[in-house]
Amino acid sequence: PQPGGMLRYGIPAFRLPREVLEAEIKLIRELGADFRLGKRLGRDFTLDELRRDFDAVFLAVGAQGSRGLGCPGEELATPALGFLEKLTDGPAPTVGSDVIVVGGGNTAMDACRCAVRLGAKSVRVLYRRTRREMPCLMEEVEAAEAEGVQIEFLVAPVRLERKAGKLTLTCQRMELGPPDESGRARPVPVAGSEFEVPATCVIAAIGQSVDFTAVNAAQLTLSKWGIVAHPKTLATNLPGVFAGGDAVTG
Repeated sequence: PQPGGMLRYGIPAFRLPREVLEAEIKLIRELGADFRLGKRLGRDFTLDELRRDFDAVFLAVGAQGSRGLGCPGEELATPALGFLEKLTDGPAPTVGSDVIVVGGGNTAMDACRCAVRLGAKSVRVLYRRTRREMPCLMEEVEAAEAEGVQIEFLVAPVRLERKAGKLTLTCQRMELGPPDESGRARPVPVAGSEFEVPATCVIAAIGQSVDFTAVNAAQLTLSKWGIVAHPKTLATNLPGVFAGGDAVTG
């Protein structure tokens, strides 16, 4: 309904003030851009229609999907992006007193700091590697800790259950092994190290994904991450169609 994408719906106002975002959008309007809001690719228009009506098309649809916890009971967790979007689009979510955020990126830091602002008494972040491997900005980690967030390292989820009306997240301790494809040390489970953590809300912030529904129908070449685009020209396999950002990198 409003322009700004992830900057508006995925980043809290305390980190990106809305007046800054509005000023940027105002500049883009003044440059002559026409915003057509509430329109969805594949529902309200097709890529073929855009290619017919315009000389070039740039796809910057982002990575709007949230990855699950990857364990039994993951459907009981709240996706971080949906959680953050509700804070912008309302009504604000209810998190209760004890919140667990699983993940170590900027989205995880945003989610845990929002949980503090929603009144949670205890907010814990669980991350499967160490502080050194966290993909987020370290200043975000320090800001979260300054607000009372507890960050536990070398911990991974095993199972999420609802017991007597409250969530219970079973976790296991990890240790670092050889590097994986990302170049970071791979976390390896420590045998017999499982333990339970009770919570009123568990937020999954372990990564984002591209929604392939609309781009699949457009006959674009896809990778496991997103749309395939030339690294220098950003051209896709369709003449006149370009793509960039999270829609390509995932």
